[in-house]
Amino acid sequence: MFTIEGICDWCKKPSLLVKHDYVDGKSNHSCKECNDLATLDVRQFNIAEIQQRERLELRR
Repeated sequence: MFTIEGICDWCKKPSLLVKHDYVDGKSNHSCKECNDLATLDVRQFNIAEIQQRERLELRR
């Protein structure tokens, strides 16, 4: 799971990382210590982004 070496986008420390994908096509990486927060953060962003897209489609 944590197979990428690099800098965590949440705590900025070097570590093994896992990738988190956003629905807008971007992605970030988190270390094991930040993974729970990162998972929640990305999930909340994706939910809000999908809701925003649905609202914009309803207005058309």
